[in-house]
Amino acid sequence: MNKRRSIPNQIHLKNVLLRDRSTGVKDGINWRKSEAFNDSPGQLQEAAHKNWSQYFHRRAGGKGGDWKVILQRGKSYTSGFMKGVGLYSKIIPVPLRNTASAVVCACNRAIDLQSVLKKLSILPLKEIVVVLHNASDEMFTIARNYKNTVVVHFPEAVDPDVERSLGAKLTSANTLLFVDGEQAVDANILARFIWECESRVDIALNDISTRLGLFYQRAGIERFHEFLNRSLNRKDLKANSLSSLPFALSRHALDTMGISNLAVPAKAHAMAILGGLRIGIGGAVKSSSHYERSASNEKWRRAAGDHIEAWREAMTAQGSRLNFADSTRNRSVLGEWER
Repeated sequence: MNKRRSIPNQIHLKNVLLRDRSTGVKDGINWRKSEAFNDSPGQLQEAAHKNWSQYFHRRAGGKGGDWKVILQRGKSYTSGFMKGVGLYSKIIPVPLRNTASAVVCACNRAIDLQSVLKKLSILPLKEIVVVLHNASDEMFTIARNYKNTVVVHFPEAVDPDVERSLGAKLTSANTLLFVDGEQAVDANILARFIWECESRVDIALNDISTRLGLFYQRAGIERFHEFLNRSLNRKDLKANSLSSLPFALSRHALDTMGISNLAVPAKAHAMAILGGLRIGIGGAVKSSSHYERSASNEKWRRAAGDHIEAWREAMTAQGSRLNFADSTRNRSVLGEWER
């Protein structure tokens, strides 16, 4: 960008941020004076999120734009709001029109779950569904200590993909954020997944492709993901899929794919493409949930089976050639036996 042109842009943004903060201070003062005022941290967070969303959509235009700028503006407004209230609670603001929830499938490490929930607790989430299996009392205590958590427990280990599907059935939110219970991700990054799903796409994927290198250098499982996308005419998605956490889904996406199909991510991914859903990128996180290069034969066979299910679904919908024309064979000579 031209340096002279960027300076007025920076000045304009600075003025916008100052205006947002000033409005936040006024709204904070008004909220403190209202009957709705409550000095608990949870109520303060909820009020700050709600007032920022109303301001952004009703008075600031509510238009999409660069996420970094929207996040800056939200932080400026909520900082002013808390100054007006005279109290402080850490939050990451996302100007939502609708509701959002998160689904967490936890391992058996309490410290990991606590780190994950700590990040999620500062986002504007209606609820956090925590799916546990064979959990200790400490895991239960941690899960229940956070606001708006819904705890589900299975006495024995359940496949994580199945757990996510079951967790999704327990919430009616418009946007669902799925995160790894073993890996805490910066809330600023997770916020963008929610925003993209709220404003632009039906599915916001984790972008792992930039870290995979050339195709021939990848593990077999990683090739499955990219080949599935290419075979369904979505080469722009590269190797990104619903097999890599975190990701976010809209309610429309869940209804189109069917919640139960989340138990087989490759199949759900294929159904999303076949269903014409808007699929994009929510952010880039080095996901521990993604298959490792040293994946065992068992994991490889499972991934292969999942993708076979995905292609079977696609071929049922589009035919055995997936709408790719056969330009090398003159099948018309077969007459009625052409197919």
